[in-house]
Amino acid sequence: MNMPALKYSQIHQGFYTFINEEVLPACGVEVNVFWQAIEDLIADYSSRPDVYINAEQDNSPAANAKIAPVIDRQQLIQAANSQWTSLFDADGAQANAKANANANAKAYLDKHFALESGSHADVKNYVVYYHHLLAFLKDGSQTGLANPSQFVALCGHKCAPDSIVLKQSSKTLHTEILFDRKGTRGTNDNAGIQDILVETNDAIIVDFNAVQIDGESKIQAYRNLQSFLRGDLQTFTIVKGQQTICRMSNDNTFTDLNGDDYCIANQPPIQVRCANQSLVTELLRDSKRTLAPQVIVDAVVASCIIRKAQTEQSREVTLLLEKGSFTPAMMQRIDDIFEL
Repeated sequence: MNMPALKYSQIHQGFYTFINEEVLPACGVEVNVFWQAIEDLIADYSSRPDVYINAEQDNSPAANAKIAPVIDRQQLIQAANSQWTSLFDADGAQANAKANANANAKAYLDKHFALESGSHADVKNYVVYYHHLLAFLKDGSQTGLANPSQFVALCGHKCAPDSIVLKQSSKTLHTEILFDRKGTRGTNDNAGIQDILVETNDAIIVDFNAVQIDGESKIQAYRNLQSFLRGDLQTFTIVKGQQTICRMSNDNTFTDLNGDDYCIANQPPIQVRCANQSLVTELLRDSKRTLAPQVIVDAVVASCIIRKAQTEQSREVTLLLEKGSFTPAMMQRIDDIFEL
């Protein structure tokens, strides 16, 4: 392995090239500044780890957070593309389970998007009339939303929309009602509802703990993080002998009430969970050829990658540890890299 010497450290050649050519130009940090800073931080951490990591502080993720190994592109894409959940997910194979799920879904609509009169369970057809959503009931009457402003967008034709988008208020998430009278569920629904999707915006934890010690695996993990934060991560799979491309879904675009595009960005909060303090990596070695702690290398490199994503996309991205948390002193050392 060819690792160039830089002051007191030895650096994996591929890592050295990757950082200098693919990371630093994007975040505006000088090459010499970066390598000196990471070398100093590793040395200081090795002698006083408690200054930089508070092992006692609980930093547990939210219960509904989605965890995806950074080295697994397929799982990262699945996590990114699952920011909408179906109200029918509880469906079972038995008819009574499906009936209960349908009743619960309609009750959800009645609770959060009440009609001026009647229930969503009794609707036979939804249409859009000018800027209003109209619901035609089984008894022949028609009604609208009790709060008409909750209808914000649609997909398809106003007389027979493919879907409609509702929003409780400007501060809440969206709900999409999809129609397909020939669908597996829509064919048995009064209004032809095939699915009801609720935007979740659950946090995604991009986890570095499953990455192998070797340098190439770590470099690939950092590249995956870059692509994931840019929203262009993709992978190829073989299905029945045919190659298919699996991509991240970044935005959902509908038509608003004025006929313009209505975009719902797929940008959930992201937490980058650095490797555990006990793990090391061959990306860097000190003068005694001791492998560098992954947690420090991850924190510094991920921060550079995150900085670009936050600048270009205003994404909410934070650093996380599985056990403990980074101290203010650690975060200040990282911030100093961008200010030197």
